[in-house]
Amino acid sequence: MDDRKMTDPTTTGEIERFTETYSSFNKIINRLQRQYLTLRETYARQSEKLQATNQALQSAMEDNRSVTEFLNGILTSLASGVIAIDKTGRVTHLNPAARELLGLEKEIHRRADIRYEEIITATEGREFSAMETIRSGRTFDGAEKKVKTASGLVLILSVSTSILKNGMGETVGAVELFHDISGIRRMEEQLSRMKILAGLGEMAASVAHEIRSPLGGVGGFASLLARDLKDDPAKKEMAEKIVAGVQNINQTIETLLAFARHEEVHKKRVNLREYIDAALDSFIEEHGHNGYLGGINREYDRELNLNVEIDPQLFRQAIFNLVKNGLEAGRADTCVTVRCRRITIQEASETLGNDAELYGCALAAAVEIEDNGTGIPAQDLGRIFSPFYSTKQNGTGLGLSIAWKIIKAHGGDIRAESKVGQGTKFTIVLPVKSGDKRETL
Repeated sequence: MDDRKMTDPTTTGEIERFTETYSSFNKIINRLQRQYLTLRETYARQSEKLQATNQALQSAMEDNRSVTEFLNGILTSLASGVIAIDKTGRVTHLNPAARELLGLEKEIHRRADIRYEEIITATEGREFSAMETIRSGRTFDGAEKKVKTASGLVLILSVSTSILKNGMGETVGAVELFHDISGIRRMEEQLSRMKILAGLGEMAASVAHEIRSPLGGVGGFASLLARDLKDDPAKKEMAEKIVAGVQNINQTIETLLAFARHEEVHKKRVNLREYIDAALDSFIEEHGHNGYLGGINREYDRELNLNVEIDPQLFRQAIFNLVKNGLEAGRADTCVTVRCRRITIQEASETLGNDAELYGCALAAAVEIEDNGTGIPAQDLGRIFSPFYSTKQNGTGLGLSIAWKIIKAHGGDIRAESKVGQGTKFTIVLPVKSGDKRETL
């Protein structure tokens, strides 16, 4: 037997196993290649989807940024105040108008712990707030409340609120929008007062004319009677009392006619300190002591150089009425102190409690007339400028009304402060600017 033609069984088995292994390996390689190709295709598709998603996300972010900037621009530009709070009352947004209206510091928005109660102090209508909206779920539209600002001013605000919700519809806070309507309410009040004054003025003029004619006859006959009774002192005294009474009534009628009269205001530029000085000298010359044991003190800078445009005659009447009112303020020895000074518009607003009508001015003039009399009770202080209201036994109640009317015609305003037992102070504020030469009173 030829050994070369014989096959080794061991070798044959190894070859077969190698062949099978190689075949299995090829199958695995082929499967891996197919899986790789499939994975690469899947990766390519997912990569395209991811790229498209990223582009869409980037576009959405840009749109969202644009919307956010647009909304922030609106909030920043709004003249109305906007405050947003979360469910705990923490302020999450405060626009510039809100900071300005409430007199807050510009940097306050950087604080992360601002509470609603810190920035809004309501004196009336405190229930109309974002806090109440969160608490009860009630919203408000155009409700009015009074708030005290950081600078001490009292504003009347028109308030609207709404609930803030997230994307799932859950309540996350509330927003409050408000704007200042103090000027509107002030003008409405002044218009109402002017209508009342006009109506009362017409009535007063009619009554005065009806009384004046017969009163003249009474006075004339009483004068003749007093002359004929010179030999009977007792009867003559009674006739003279009639004459004096008629003269007092005539004086009241003159006051009524002055109140009812519609005069033109002829403005003239004057130095305020010199004008007030001359007016007080004139008052003393015309009235003398006239039973006043007190006097008039002048506490102002003699070097004060401040020009205002007023009607010298009409404004003199207003000063006279206020000084006379002070000297008659309940005590025989009451004295009156008069001050003149320049003030800023901010000071004017604080002095008049937001009632200053001094728009367009950078500076204002203040004239203070203060007495040390018995004072005016707080419940009466708001009525002292009303026609025919007087705390004096024989007062007509028109002196302060006429003074108010004259000061208003000059574009100014007046405020009274008083403490019972200590006295009363009237503060007149006038604009320091060039105005129209003729206005109607």
